Amino acid sequence: MPKAHLLAAVLFFLAFMNQAIASEQPAKKSNLTSEFLLKQELLLNQLIVNIHLLQIDFLNQEAREKMLDNLALLNQSIPALPEQSRDQETSKLLSSTLTLWPIISRHAAWMADLPAHSRPPEATTLLLALAKLDRKLLLLRQKMLTRYPHRNQKLGFLEQALLMQRLSREYLSLTLSELKEDKTASGRLQLQTLARHFEQKLLKLDKQFGDHAHAAKPIKQAQAAWNFIKVGIEQFPGRPVPEMVARYGSTIVSRMTSAHQMF
Repeated sequence: MPKAHLLAAVLFFLAFMNQAIASEQPAKKSNLTSEFLLKQELLLNQLIVNIHLLQIDFLNQEAREKMLDNLALLNQSIPALPEQSRDQETSKLLSSTLTLWPIISRHAAWMADLPAHSRPPEATTLLLALAKLDRKLLLLRQKMLTRYPHRNQKLGFLEQALLMQRLSREYLSLTLSELKEDKTASGRLQLQTLARHFEQKLLKLDKQFGDHAHAAKPIKQAQAAWNFIKVGIEQFPGRPVPEMVARYGSTIVSRMTSAHQMF
């Protein structure tokens, strides 16, 4: 074999081995902070929103692509959670979260990879598992808020973004229930309660930062998007607009996240 070809073969082998070794290395662990956990909740709830959209319309290619994006990000960040904590209860929550995520990830990836012309698969089990994981992340964040209250004074915008995602998630879930003629009065009440809470907090943020040199603009943009879907949410179940709520809800999340980055 010529020397040039031999050298190329050696370099290729070394590159392959380095890649294989890197892929086997555990994910770099992240600090367990309220902000990190809140960002995981945002990603997880966006994943749930896109699963609901696919359940409503399995031909929705945009929801499918966003679902895969959500999975890719969560597959990096969830395994980066620390495995243990000095607090025993926190350690149990971390352990169960790390155990539950690979199961959810495989199930969600399988759903996203199904041909678009397929019949939407039953997602009840997956959504229940996601709700369980969402609850664990919330409990972990509450522990961090209690333990380090002074570190969590600038999360209002991210909390508002998460509230919008929960609102979108509830709206889409109820739309599915209506399509299946499984109507629930309690769900409608919960939706209206979330909507009032969201609007009150958005008005409070505008009052607090409406004159801010940078944050005022994304807040106004979020308000404009909210006004566009507010009536549709208030009039549910009349004339359901799930894709519109999901789209403008995503815009609000983006604007709130942008405002958070300014502080």
